[in-house]
Amino acid sequence: MKKIFCLNLLAFSLYANNGESIFATNQEHNPQNIIKSSIAVNSNSSYTQNSAQLYEQAEQNLAQEFEQIRQAQEEIKQLQQGRKSKNNSKNNNEDEISANELELIKQAMRNQDLKALQKNFFNKNYSGFENTSEIEFQPNKTHKIRTRFAMATTLIFDSDIDSFIVGDKNFKAEAVPNTPSALVIKPLLIGIDTSLTIFTKDKNIHTFYLYSTDYKSKDNPKFLIHIKSNNQATQDNAEQTNNDYFVIKDGIAEVKVKKSDINDNYTQKYKKANSWLVAEEIFSDKKFTYFKYSKDKLPQIPTIFAVIDKQDSPIETRTIGDYIIAETTNPKFTIKSGDSYICVENTQKQTRTQNKANFNTTKSEQK
Repeated sequence: MKKIFCLNLLAFSLYANNGESIFATNQEHNPQNIIKSSIAVNSNSSYTQNSAQLYEQAEQNLAQEFEQIRQAQEEIKQLQQGRKSKNNSKNNNEDEISANELELIKQAMRNQDLKALQKNFFNKNYSGFENTSEIEFQPNKTHKIRTRFAMATTLIFDSDIDSFIVGDKNFKAEAVPNTPSALVIKPLLIGIDTSLTIFTKDKNIHTFYLYSTDYKSKDNPKFLIHIKSNNQATQDNAEQTNNDYFVIKDGIAEVKVKKSDINDNYTQKYKKANSWLVAEEIFSDKKFTYFKYSKDKLPQIPTIFAVIDKQDSPIETRTIGDYIIAETTNPKFTIKSGDSYICVENTQKQTRTQNKANFNTTKSEQK
């Protein structure tokens, strides 16, 4: 009887696509089935033992091959993970580079020709004096100043600047280092306006109206403005004021009392225990009555009442420096602080009708 032994060899193929392994997964490619279907042995053959050995050997070889394939798969996975980690690191480095190159990109943009030059600077009639000017200080006058976006305007005064107020924060105003009489103004937006008030140490108050333009404007912006004060005229006015008026001032608050209108015929009546409340000075003009109390001696401001029909009547008052100013005139007043009081009387003759008229007129003017 002819004995037949048949063994088919199995070939394995490993395919890689994007770093992934692909293997046959059909039932007929199972190594156990392949071996079983590939060995044909006659049960009565004398080669049965050899066939069993060959089967066992083939099974071991297949197990080794699949172990190698499994290890190869693990290595591929590790390579893939390493590649992803490297890509992430590369992306992070790119982000860092982008941040570092941002300033270079901005510089490159600045180097572009934006065609935003103001043409009137290149006009053949441009002399170079159009952007500077001098103005003379005049009390209570507001000066108009044309500024330009991306440019600065400098104001220079004859006296040092004490303080300033800008109406809109989109106009940037800065003091000039080591030049206390100068102020620089920069508009941060186009087509806006605001007010500017500047207090100088010579006691002048300067007001300006500012507005911003851009390169398309046909008018020249101002780069330098010198505000000149007529010192002699100012001094003459001050001397004349000192001769004709008594000035009460505290900061920017000021009241001028015409000396020819002053009436200081006031007496104060008080108990000895209330002597600390006596005013240092009392006088009036044709509108107000003034009570002097030194802030150092009497930190707490007393209350002033006008005596009308034998009754203490509240009145409007304000304080400037060491003076309490009662915004009325009246022959009698009461000064109170807690339980202490002082009776004040004007000894100058004045009719009752005139007293009421002064009191009522002052109140109506305040309203």
